[in-house]
Amino acid sequence: MNQFKFTSHLSEILESSEMGPVIIFKYSNSCGSSTKLSKTLIEYINEKKIKHTIYRVTVQTEPVLSQKIADWFHIKHESPQIITVSKGKVIYTDHHNSINLEKLLP
Repeated sequence: MNQFKFTSHLSEILESSEMGPVIIFKYSNSCGSSTKLSKTLIEYINEKKIKHTIYRVTVQTEPVLSQKIADWFHIKHESPQIITVSKGKVIYTDHHNSINLEKLLP
């Protein structure tokens, strides 16, 4: 899982999404749901269940970036939140207990 820290990375992620879906994971270091989801995502990556690149944004340390993502894609900020982007467009987003990890699988 890649750390996403700078607003300049957003253009790199959008460019990368032209070649295949990428996942933005908005993570809160003070939320049990975020921690649980992070562990599950790492397991899925290790088991090669998820093949897409995942960029993690920690909302406490990157609040400007977190808000820029919400503004750019016209979606409400939530945490934890999954945003899957393909060809520069959001193809899946959800938050908290509504996140369906099956939608992240190839």
